[in-house]
Amino acid sequence: MSIDTITKKALHAMQVGNYRKAMKWVVEAQKIANPLPVALYEVSAQASLALGDLSTATNSIKGAINVGGATLQRVMFYGDLLLRSGQLQVAADVFQQVIREQDAYPLAWKGLAHCLFQAGDWGRAQAAYAAVLERDPNDIEAKTFIANCILKTDAAAKAGVLLEEVVRDNPDYPQAGVWYGEALRRSGRVEDAIPLFQQWSSNEEVGELAKRLLLASWISIEDYSEVESVLEPLLERYPHDPELLTLHARWLAVEGRREEAIGTLKSILEREPNYFTAWSPLLDAIKEPLDAAFEKRLFSACEQAEKTADKRDTAGMYFAAARQYQLAGDLQKEMHALEKGNATMAELAPMDSTRHAANVKRVREAYPAKKIAEVGVAHNEDSSGFSPVFILSLPRSGSTLLEQALSRHTMAAGAGEANFASDAWRQLTGSWSLTDCPENHESISTEQLEQFRVAYLQAVSRSGIDPNKVMIHKGINNHKIAGLLAAAFPKARFIELNRAPLDVAYGCYKQNFEFQHFSFTVGGIASEISLYRDDMNWWHQVLSGRLNVTTYERLVENFEEELRRLLVWLELPWDDACLDFGRVSRVGTASMNQVREGVFTTAVGKYDKYGELFSPFVKALEQKGVNVRSSLELGLHP
Repeated sequence: MSIDTITKKALHAMQVGNYRKAMKWVVEAQKIANPLPVALYEVSAQASLALGDLSTATNSIKGAINVGGATLQRVMFYGDLLLRSGQLQVAADVFQQVIREQDAYPLAWKGLAHCLFQAGDWGRAQAAYAAVLERDPNDIEAKTFIANCILKTDAAAKAGVLLEEVVRDNPDYPQAGVWYGEALRRSGRVEDAIPLFQQWSSNEEVGELAKRLLLASWISIEDYSEVESVLEPLLERYPHDPELLTLHARWLAVEGRREEAIGTLKSILEREPNYFTAWSPLLDAIKEPLDAAFEKRLFSACEQAEKTADKRDTAGMYFAAARQYQLAGDLQKEMHALEKGNATMAELAPMDSTRHAANVKRVREAYPAKKIAEVGVAHNEDSSGFSPVFILSLPRSGSTLLEQALSRHTMAAGAGEANFASDAWRQLTGSWSLTDCPENHESISTEQLEQFRVAYLQAVSRSGIDPNKVMIHKGINNHKIAGLLAAAFPKARFIELNRAPLDVAYGCYKQNFEFQHFSFTVGGIASEISLYRDDMNWWHQVLSGRLNVTTYERLVENFEEELRRLLVWLELPWDDACLDFGRVSRVGTASMNQVREGVFTTAVGKYDKYGELFSPFVKALEQKGVNVRSSLELGLHP
């Protein structure tokens, strides 16, 4: 059979999608011709790619270039194959050569951008995608990847805005849909991200990524109802996948199976010590320092992260190392590691504390008692039965402990830190942030407040919470919007929960608070504590009769007595279930493990042993006029 006949048969097989048959004809041709005709090299490259054989595809397109010349189409195909096979530098060189000859060609810029993206060079990748859009403003893929570059540098809110636009204009584009969900998740809006991950979980292109992000979301808010049904099939398919095993370990931890979680995480890190994501969950779960062998792995992984990991993973390793130092009693090294971890996170998520405090001041002062009475829903008109209790506190003040105890009451329901207010506020104003635009609060009308109230109740209903029960909500930003909540819900009551400022400062600084950017600097923590003090002074004047006060120290020293006092004020009978700390409940916060262990007093006055190491916090707080030794000083009204 002649080479021309074989070529025709190979081309026909390609036309009908029979790639294996096409490759058989290529093999036949190799027996009688060397080199092959250009058409057969191209058939071999395309058929091999379709069959998943990247090596043969790459060698074949190189053959086509050698025999038929470096046409634009062949060179771009060659670059794409190199990119697919992970030969990023060689692929980048190919695309750059095309750019040098045809700068206006957007696909070459996109190829280069993809190389940089896969290499983790987010800044240069973003610039290359921007170059694509300069040459082709309608390239949706480039817009989506620009947003993901921004997301990779932890600017989740900014990325979310861009991705929301892409999703709105291209609702059937799966990559944008999943990444928009991830932007929402990283912005703390986990409940809003979950439907997007569910929507795309069956998609062939992005379904597996969507499922992994869905699992992480469910576990973070302790919604276990479907975790096993999604996680187990993935683990069966990828039994040694470190990401899936880490998710499984986190699930075991929140189920109270701590030793199993520790064992799973250690097995991951024994095989892959540079899987950075597993170190922090392990160090969070253990109560004794790692043994010498594992400690060596930990610090070696820290060094590797500094060289190769992105800032988020590098910061996570610093926080893990700090925990090891804390357990080992080396407080100076602990604080040094925390400084490095927090500084790294601060680079990813800078915060203007002065501007934020000014905005919050305007928000709270937009709700004097007179205005709440004038624009708020009248008590005798509120027939919904909805009587929420909002805990007003700083992070690491014991709000999880209090919320979980109250929500175990048979007549109550816990809401954790659910973003009902943000969801409702977005429907009303188009903005997720409740504090960035204080003018929206200053001009709010009775009609708008009713719209907010309805949207909030709809969000509560979607979450499955019974609105006829007393909802306990512990959102750590509640103290900034208490006036809005008081006006919208006339039956709402508020519990102010205070804790000694230095204990709060240490708790925030040692925890990698992904969504609380103030916690990454000493000044930011001092500003947030001062802001809380100012907010509570205001609400004591405004919410008279609707506000009760307790402290973390009172709770842990005499928990049952203090809880009984609060229940009397809430007009709820005593329920022994409130003391059942072994009961599984929804705790999606950093305090999860501590709550399951019950009430303990060892966290009171922890800062004392740090001595001069805590002097920056003392100085920063005192400059803000905060009495660093007293939790009651924050509340003023015991």
